Amino acid sequence: MKHFLKIILFFWIVVSSAQTKLEMTPKGFAPLEIDMPNQPVLNLIEQSKEWARYYNEKGYDVFDVTKNSLTIEARYENAYYYWNLAVKYNFDIKYSLKIVFGENQKYTLTFTVKEIYTDRVLMKTMVADFFTSEGKVKEDFKDVKPSLENTANRIIKSYINFIAR
Repeated sequence: MKHFLKIILFFWIVVSSAQTKLEMTPKGFAPLEIDMPNQPVLNLIEQSKEWARYYNEKGYDVFDVTKNSLTIEARYENAYYYWNLAVKYNFDIKYSLKIVFGENQKYTLTFTVKEIYTDRVLMKTMVADFFTSEGKVKEDFKDVKPSLENTANRIIKSYINFIAR
């Protein structure tokens, strides 16, 4: 029985670590390609609009809608933070989620941070500003990468789960 539980635990760890995750780079987030639910594309586009309404209660915009794609833009409060001299600074983002349903039974999600705000004031900071020219996270912003990746993955996971139902 112990061996059976160990095997199940091992497979659970492997499966949970294999879930699709976004990783932040100096160029932003790489697009994800995911298996499409077995539904007509028109239904998936409508479900995507419904997810935008459900997930972004404080406002969103859906635009560039075509027969197989759309873009959702919304604001996310407290999307990331960093610490400086024992003070935590929280920032909001305006993100864009471009969704393209392909003919190969896969769809592509492209997550982009469009704008960064602090106290509702637009900043000139972009994702690339958190990295050195060698592509490493700057020392002052070491908390930004995991906290912003966590937010992006939370948004993506919510979308994936919503349209999979």
